Amino acid sequence: MTAVSSRLLLGLTLVLAMGATACGGHDDDGLKCRVGDPQYQTDLYFGRNRVGNEPVTEAEFQAFVDTVVTPRFQDGLTVYDANGQYRLESGELIHEQTKVIVLLHDGSAARSADIETIREEYKSQFDQESVLRIDSLPCVAF
Repeated sequence: MTAVSSRLLLGLTLVLAMGATACGGHDDDGLKCRVGDPQYQTDLYFGRNRVGNEPVTEAEFQAFVDTVVTPRFQDGLTVYDANGQYRLESGELIHEQTKVIVLLHDGSAARSADIETIREEYKSQFDQESVLRIDSLPCVAF
């Protein structure tokens, strides 16, 4: 992780910690939930456009989930469709279909490594520059 990435992650962590009061408050003992328990949530955003190729198909994405994601998160996950957009350095605004995967986990180094493996595998398999990762600490009840 680069120094810039570390600072961004620290900043995001601090912002999320300040926003944790919506779950019932935050004190020296950690997140206090009125309902449920704190768990880590990671949202991964997978763009489906490919340079010089057709977009990633539903079947290709499902095969990726079945072979790369599910073996690492066997207890469950959520996948949904989204429409993303971003601006290139040239100023051109790009729109693309996106898949979002939501993962709940214990926040351990092993889980984080699994998530990084998923991101790197998607980039490699589907010729992507990046996969957006957002981590948060919500209160979760089943």
